[in-house]
Amino acid sequence: MIDRWVGRDVDLDLLSQRFELFFDEKKFPSKPEKGRKNEYLITVILKHMREVNATGNVKVVVRGEPNDFEVEFVASFGSRNLAKLSGLAALFGGGMLVLKDLKSSEELEKLENEFWLFADKQVDSLEKKKNGK
Repeated sequence: MIDRWVGRDVDLDLLSQRFELFFDEKKFPSKPEKGRKNEYLITVILKHMREVNATGNVKVVVRGEPNDFEVEFVASFGSRNLAKLSGLAALFGGGMLVLKDLKSSEELEKLENEFWLFADKQVDSLEKKKNGK
């Protein structure tokens, strides 16, 4: 998913650092990288999400200018392809793998929802500090 903010005058470097802290607080290691000009990349390794034994990663990309920027959240899981073959997998005793994949998807969706709530709060917070409010 991609969200865009216009006219907010936010320090994108600081916003990216706060996104890193979000994942660190959830015990997911993150690796920040500087992308092209005006682009910040954060790669997050999702190992064993809560009670679900799943692995994958999330890429968060912040790009643009302080007054016109977007944030992109892209997730991938190694087991996601099983969902496409769920009927066939169930026939051959792979029902547990399909169930695991569904639980992983639910956990990932919850993480993404939490991230977007956090992102909105951080943009609001950084805008107020920048404008002296």
